Amino acid sequence: MTRVCMSILLVTFVVAAFLGIGTGTAAGTPLLAPIAWSAPVQLAPEDQRIRKQWEDRGRPNKMVIVRDTRIDAVTDGQVSQRVPSGSAALSLAALDRMLAPGWLTITDGTAELGATIVLTRGTALDVSGVRTLRLTGGDSTTQTASIYTGGGRLSLSGVTVTSFDPATGNPVPLAPGRPSIVAAAGGRLEVTDSTISDLGTPANEVDNGRPAVAFNPASSGSLVRTTLQRSSTGVELSRSDGVRLEGVTVTESTGDGIVFRGDSGTTMTEVHAERNGRNGLLFTMLSADRRPAGSTSRPVASVTGRRITGVSTKGNGEYGMVLVGQQGAHVIGVATTADKAGGLRVSRSNDTLIAGFTATDQPVGLFTHINTTNTVLEGVRTTGGRRGVVAEKSTQGLTITDSTFHGARVAGISVGGQDVQLTGVRVSDSGTGVRIERGARTITLTGLTLVGGHHGVVATPNTSGVVVQDLVAEHVAADAVRTFSPDTRIIGGRITGGATAIDVAAAATISGITISQAREGIRTRSTQPVHAHNIDVTTSSLGINAAPGSPFTLTASRVHALESVRGQVGQHGINELSLPPLNLLGAIGVPLILLAFVLEQVHVRRLRRAGADTRRRPPPAYPPPTPKQ
Repeated sequence: MTRVCMSILLVTFVVAAFLGIGTGTAAGTPLLAPIAWSAPVQLAPEDQRIRKQWEDRGRPNKMVIVRDTRIDAVTDGQVSQRVPSGSAALSLAALDRMLAPGWLTITDGTAELGATIVLTRGTALDVSGVRTLRLTGGDSTTQTASIYTGGGRLSLSGVTVTSFDPATGNPVPLAPGRPSIVAAAGGRLEVTDSTISDLGTPANEVDNGRPAVAFNPASSGSLVRTTLQRSSTGVELSRSDGVRLEGVTVTESTGDGIVFRGDSGTTMTEVHAERNGRNGLLFTMLSADRRPAGSTSRPVASVTGRRITGVSTKGNGEYGMVLVGQQGAHVIGVATTADKAGGLRVSRSNDTLIAGFTATDQPVGLFTHINTTNTVLEGVRTTGGRRGVVAEKSTQGLTITDSTFHGARVAGISVGGQDVQLTGVRVSDSGTGVRIERGARTITLTGLTLVGGHHGVVATPNTSGVVVQDLVAEHVAADAVRTFSPDTRIIGGRITGGATAIDVAAAATISGITISQAREGIRTRSTQPVHAHNIDVTTSSLGINAAPGSPFTLTASRVHALESVRGQVGQHGINELSLPPLNLLGAIGVPLILLAFVLEQVHVRRLRRAGADTRRRPPPAYPPPTPKQ
């Protein structure tokens, strides 16, 4: 019997140990504690939705959900208080009366919000009647007091909204716990005559960050006469619908000023982006990292036919404006100044019209690259900087008309792409007027005007299909045209002044052009045939200068120079080779006469210093001849 009892007791202990049942040994403690099964807590559906909202917004310590008939105060993910509101539309002061102390405080025109606010569908919150709204934040998202429209409407009028760190009393630095204002799906955000500063979070390895103001998919609203300062990203419109930007200034963001990502129906008037860390305005497609978690769909391209107008940029860290993946965009009347990388960058975009665009003191006024096709530039104006327009080698189908480029230190236009046409373009006082880079194909320059500068048109080796038609070049210092491109055609036009009018280093055809006042008309050093037909050359030194081994043929032309032809030049038809006309000889002689006069005066001064008599003496008189006897 004793052995049986001992066996039962041993089995009991083993079972208790296996099931994790504690045993007590203290006085008054039962030998075996009762088994307590802990089932998971089942939340009601509404509490589950609240819990998810709380988690999606970074698990803030305090969160307020505004409903049409009540507000829910949520502490650490659980509803701690429910207060009837009596109205779906609340003012900030009315909300203050419903919340516990420390959640929202209004004193002397300054409101301090210590809880994240989430509006629900059909509700409205009006933030007016205060001068300043401070949203608390810190290092962690749990300290954040952001505002989300949800499906409701948030209105800010005549207020300065900024972040506030209670620990320091200063705006929250760039950190995950810095607050934001978010227009969510179905919600509407309206901001008027306000300033928003020191909001938004940075991107990191697991988070893309949040802008100061976000218009999320299916949201709408407006920013009118509003300034955003020192944001992460100032404003982001991601698949929003019908947002109006009017009189908006975005400045000193650490990232981009304004990002447009797959939005539709956006209108812009007087939008200014200045001194932002990256680009002033970025128009892009919805990339994979911005799609909802778990989505398997392809990236969504931006809207077709976007209209961008009334925009200016200045002093941004990269480009003033960037277009990526846009289809049929119209960029009208955009002005850019002194952005660090350039004025406008266009990549992976098709059928873009850019009209009335200006760039001042930009490293690159306008840059097209990465398979950009069918771009049209009309009435473009660039002043100063390094390059006016750069068309990278993957650019195909670029047309530039009625545009002016002045004072570019390197080149007014640099072309490396294919199927490029310039019509009615003027380049002045630039290092090179038009530079055709290696790999360029089918480049047509019609009605190009070059004034001043060092070089005019330069076509480098490994290019093809270059046509220069009706060129006007005035006093280009070195070469009006210098080409290494095989089979270049120079047709019609007028070249005045400069060192060499046309310098040819590859096969070329020159016809119908007039050259005057240059020191040298045409220089050829090509091993391939060069043919000049119906040209009129009047120079002060050399007319045609053919280097040894350079076949040159002259047909039905007129060459007037002190040395009309140098080298082996084949002639066909009737050519007129002669000295320059008398008026040109006179122009050459006048400097010589002036030089002789100056040298005479120097000689007289030297004689006077030596004490010599410099008076002119009449010639001796000769006696009259004796009459013959």
